[in-house]
Amino acid sequence: MNRARIGQLLLVFGIVLVGAGVVGLLNGGDDSSVAAGPVTTLPSTTLPPTTLPPTTAAVESAAEFFVVFKSAFDEGDVATLVQRLNEATLERYGADQCQTYVASVVGNGFDAMLTSTGDVAAWDYVTDGVTTTLTDVIAADIERVVNGQTVPQTTHWQLVDGRYTWFTDCGAPR
Repeated sequence: MNRARIGQLLLVFGIVLVGAGVVGLLNGGDDSSVAAGPVTTLPSTTLPPTTLPPTTAAVESAAEFFVVFKSAFDEGDVATLVQRLNEATLERYGADQCQTYVASVVGNGFDAMLTSTGDVAAWDYVTDGVTTTLTDVIAADIERVVNGQTVPQTTHWQLVDGRYTWFTDCGAPR
């Protein structure tokens, strides 16, 4: 893959993340906020197996995931976005609520680009006063364009069975 193609993929990935951040902010979700409430610490290895089908291909790169993520948001592909939700999100909110939430925020374009990704590390997934600590998550920095202004945002992804999954706030925890 040449540098121009990699640059295009990174640009598209960044656009997707910015759109997701805008949607999250518009819907009151922020996967980086700290809220008061009960704290549950679960190492990611204790979560139930993912619902993603196993892959036989090489491990997906963060840039490749961003392209899939952005494309799904742009095209209103709810099935792909729900399939790629992290198990911790589905466990917290339930698949039906997440499906409804994702359907309400896709298809409006996603003006974002991926600017960098961090190393695998522990991360506290905090929403609605509930915390789940995961041990193997990357931080992905994006820049979104909202009303003509560039807005930086950090999102988090976890590699599961060779493919990245994402986190969000789908509404009220079950």
